[in-house]
Amino acid sequence: MALRLGLTGGGTGGHIYPCLALAEHLKLQNPSISMFYLGNPHKLEANLLKNPNLRDSQSRPYMDYVQFLEVNSEPLVKNPLRLLSWYKSFQIYTNEAISALKANKIDFVFGTGGYAAGPVFAACQKLKIPYIIHNLDAHMGLANRFFVQDAYALTLGVCDLGIKPKSSRVFVTGNPIANKFLQTLDLTNKEKNFLLVTGGSQGAKDLNDAIGTILPELLKLNLRIVHVTGAKLFDDHVVKFLDGSLDKYPNYQVLAYTHEMPELCSRAAFSVCRAGAMTISEMVAASVVPIFVPLPWAAHDHQNKNAASLVASGAALSVDQNSKAYTEDLLLAIKEVFNNLDAYRLNLKNFASNNAAEKIASLIL
Repeated sequence: MALRLGLTGGGTGGHIYPCLALAEHLKLQNPSISMFYLGNPHKLEANLLKNPNLRDSQSRPYMDYVQFLEVNSEPLVKNPLRLLSWYKSFQIYTNEAISALKANKIDFVFGTGGYAAGPVFAACQKLKIPYIIHNLDAHMGLANRFFVQDAYALTLGVCDLGIKPKSSRVFVTGNPIANKFLQTLDLTNKEKNFLLVTGGSQGAKDLNDAIGTILPELLKLNLRIVHVTGAKLFDDHVVKFLDGSLDKYPNYQVLAYTHEMPELCSRAAFSVCRAGAMTISEMVAASVVPIFVPLPWAAHDHQNKNAASLVASGAALSVDQNSKAYTEDLLLAIKEVFNNLDAYRLNLKNFASNNAAEKIASLIL
């Protein structure tokens, strides 16, 4: 009888894309597997999964082989007066998950956390369905922490957190990266003066402003810079730093958004970026030396923790956005990495782990 696998995790793309990477790997290896994504119908997981333009390395829409099952969810509230109301809602959502798991006869669940996964993990506990929790970051999120004890196994994207389920099965696998990203990479095309700047899919205003401020100094280094600002921040950035003209600097290209990140990472030698788990995984896979500007308000400072081991090993640098000398520090970091690229890239190779999906798939099977 073919395996019927549930996938869950949501709220951010970082929780969703590893599930889709695993789904593609499993489908290529075992076409008979049935897969179901359990998530909030009003959140990003539904939009991404149902988007026909989001395709795997075989040009198949994910929704062609991953069925979406609606399970509502909401973040845990901190207000004690609203806690009872939240708990009642959580019970309703858990019952939704129980119904979905039973109706679709799901044998096993893989989840990356986020509040979307909470009701599904709770339903697994009640139905005695085994589940694997994958923790992407160097800090364990609330949903993962609450349900990890009863997990069949815990897989980890960054490092061992010293937390174990009752089964004691803990595996540092790295984070699953989309096969499409890996297949598109061509590390023979590296350009030593190519700097990629990205604040993630939504962009990062503080990062954009810092780059804009030091741009004249950067261009003196004869760098070629591609800067992905984020769609909502694009117009303001162009007006503020380019006098409204995209052609102001020949070696500085500004993009609102891009679907060509694998191609850009293939050519880029180094990058200024946030320190989210999937950003780090993709930069390491593409041998792009990161200069991290960790998100200061990330939960439990997990972006700084994500970056720590790479920085300590001489594979990356990190710049504090809250420092009074933020822009000056960023300029110095860019110069440092640019002048010592070979050493940083050599150290970065020690972190490469592009077979996380394969490792987790083997564990599930």
